[in-house]
Amino acid sequence: MAKNITLRLGEAVLRKAKHLAVEQDKSLSQRVAELIAKCVERDEDYAAARRRALARIDRGMHLGGRPLTREEAHER
Repeated sequence: MAKNITLRLGEAVLRKAKHLAVEQDKSLSQRVAELIAKCVERDEDYAAARRRALARIDRGMHLGGRPLTREEAHER
């Protein structure tokens, strides 16, 4: 169920926002709702990508080869 919100905008911004909405054949309310939905989706996508990246870091990556021996690691 959709809920209403109240926004306070300056006259110039409101006028431009209405004009942009009309150019897209949408109401200002539809346009604002779409922008907020895109913002929320972008944040959710970022959070999911971050979780995946951190999981990869925790798992580590096999780069081939074998671990160095102590002697190999300390060779000069």
